[in-house]
Amino acid sequence: MVVVGITGGIAMGKSSVLNGLKSLINEVRIFDADQCVSELLTHNEICEKIVLEFGDSSLTANGQIDRVYLRERAFDNADQRAKLEGILHPEVHKEYQSVLNLAKTEGVPLLLADIPLLYESSQDYNQDLTLVVACNDKVQMERLLTRPGISEEMAQEIVATQLPIEKKIELADHLIWNSGSIKQLEKQIYYFALWLTKRN
Repeated sequence: MVVVGITGGIAMGKSSVLNGLKSLINEVRIFDADQCVSELLTHNEICEKIVLEFGDSSLTANGQIDRVYLRERAFDNADQRAKLEGILHPEVHKEYQSVLNLAKTEGVPLLLADIPLLYESSQDYNQDLTLVVACNDKVQMERLLTRPGISEEMAQEIVATQLPIEKKIELADHLIWNSGSIKQLEKQIYYFALWLTKRN
């Protein structure tokens, strides 16, 4: 089985690339770290750990995790971010390992793992190759500011916490450049999918 780690900067188009590849390739298993985190934040034991670390303010009025509050705390303070990552990253890796093991058992030939903090995380995902999705700074900021609850200051803080995209490109096996049109992106996704299926 071939494991492809998909990463890049925030708001650079990883999800679009993942969805595009999924639609073009048969017999593929998907792991989406962001989706995994969203699910983890609904688990009682994870909520308890977060409340213990961040206090009752990390809960909304109906007792759910206040994701906006957590994001603000995490990106405003490196120590707070490290605490949150210390709770979530090992759990994300555990879920990934389950998906990987099941895919191997079922003989799935390809696993696409969308891991935004692949290079920043201390966890090892043992990918066979890495695809970085990137765009220029201006386009990234424009896309990021369209997301609800993200101010320009927070957008800059979020970008600053990630490894510079130039470094990610340097570390990658493959690159999809997403500063252009949808058509240009689709063409790159198509050729990468073609290469992957022939490689298998």
